[in-house]
Amino acid sequence: MNTPKGFSLEENEKPIWYGRMSWKANWFLILLAILTIWPFGLGIIFLILGLLRILSTEYFVSTKRIFIRYGLFKKTVWQIRNEWVSSYLISQSFFGKLFNYGRIWISTPGYFSGVTIIKDVSNPIFFKTILDPLLITYSLK
Repeated sequence: MNTPKGFSLEENEKPIWYGRMSWKANWFLILLAILTIWPFGLGIIFLILGLLRILSTEYFVSTKRIFIRYGLFKKTVWQIRNEWVSSYLISQSFFGKLFNYGRIWISTPGYFSGVTIIKDVSNPIFFKTILDPLLITYSLK
């Protein structure tokens, strides 16, 4: 399984899931690319922007923590220990439901703003099957 660049696993830590921002979440950039490829040649720029958004976003869940990295020029990185996660919320817009992508809002007590967002992940309902066992494991301790 892949791990984010520069990320090292701790002792007894096992990877559970690795992902990136969904291509489907960039539907608007893809639409702009299609509409402007012939008349203006700008379509290539919109496709490159979408590709950069995807390549500069990484998500990783292990048995001990959740890792989130955004940004190409200005990097933002969050590492949340699984025992700090108090709850999560899955949200999908109309197009998110249509194309099966969404956001996962992870609540942690006293951590930055109290909420960390995993943006535009494919199949967010599947992500629930990953988070539920982790929450149960740490709530029983």
